[in-house]
Amino acid sequence: MILGDIMENSIVLGLIASSIYFKISESTVPKDSNCSYLAPASTDYLAMIAGATLISRSNDQITQFIGASILGIHLWQLTDKKGTQ
Repeated sequence: MILGDIMENSIVLGLIASSIYFKISESTVPKDSNCSYLAPASTDYLAMIAGATLISRSNDQITQFIGASILGIHLWQLTDKKGTQ
């Protein structure tokens, strides 16, 4: 069953969920606003390392989902920062 395979792969599900969350939250910001993230890029790098650590060191699917979500959100934020500079 395809849904069962997706549900078992918490890393993919976390990345998908974080991407959907980021896109929805970005769509609520007016296009003419100057909405850049206040934290420096180093914060995103550290968060991505933490997310990758949670993924690689855990056998728990919930922890892997959280790690993948952290990784995904900060990857999108870093990409958005680079696009606005």
